[in-house]
Order: sequence, then C-alpha cells, then structure tokens
Amino acid sequence: MTRKMLTTAAATGALALALAGATPAVAAGTAATTTETATVVCDASGLQSGLWTKLCYTVTEDGIQFTGRIGLAGPPSPGSPPLRTKLVDAVLTTDIEGGESLGTVQQSLLFRATTLEIAGYGGTVPCGSTVTATFSVAADGWYTHPISTSVVVPC
Repeated sequence: MTRKMLTTAAATGALALALAGATPAVAAGTAATTTETATVVCDASGLQSGLWTKLCYTVTEDGIQFTGRIGLAGPPSPGSPPLRTKLVDAVLTTDIEGGESLGTVQQSLLFRATTLEIAGYGGTVPCGSTVTATFSVAADGWYTHPISTSVVVPC
C-alpha cells in the first residue's frame, strides 16, 4: 500500500472507532447519559492545542453545572513515539445572559493521555435563563480555539 492509502485507511478506522464509541475521547456530537436526578449532555467539542475537548453540562431540578473534558484527538499511530506528558492550561467560564457571572475556573494540569475533567462553576439559576459556558485549552504554545455552549434552563 502507498503511504497515502495507509493514512486514509488509518483515518477511516479512527473515525469508525469514534462513531462506534470505542474511543470516548474521540466521539463527536451530542452525548447524553441519564441518572436518576440529572442528565449530562456534551454538545460542544473541538480540537484545541492538538487535543480533543468537550464542553458538557448537567441540569438538575434546581441548577446547572458545566464540565470541560480534555482527551486524545485520536489513537496513536502504530510505531509512533510514546505520548509525552504535557502541561495544559484550561479555562472554563460560565455566565448568565445579561452579564451575571457564575464564575471562572483556571487550572494548569498535566495531561498524560487519559481524559481530564475540569469542573466549572454552576449553581441555582432562575428557570428560563440562558447560561453560556466557554472552555479553552492552551498547551505547547498553541493558540486556543475556545468552544462554547448556551443552555436555556427549563422551568
């Protein structure tokens, strides 16, 4: 096989694994899981600093909580060098429409090829309010490409 065909086959395989859910850090689109009291929804995702990032939220009966996730952008290629630990700077900001801030979390973390979660500020929000969260990740001098989501808190 030519190098181009191998690259295409590898990309197709990685996409198939991601869509099958075999590699949660690569899965795209909206993912939701339900517990007895809350539903977790991940509806914003993107590549930042060479890593796959997701922005998730949980709506409960009386509030909302946001979480940022950082994971591998895909499985390592066969024969590639071992993944190195990298310092990651993450910022998760949460605001209620109209200007009120629920808070900002800034953390420097060591990424070691396992998914990291950053819990953001949340709290009780009046029903019908729109809450927007923005998640950015910087590492190795790469520019950030923040992802964001807006949620209307149900009544």
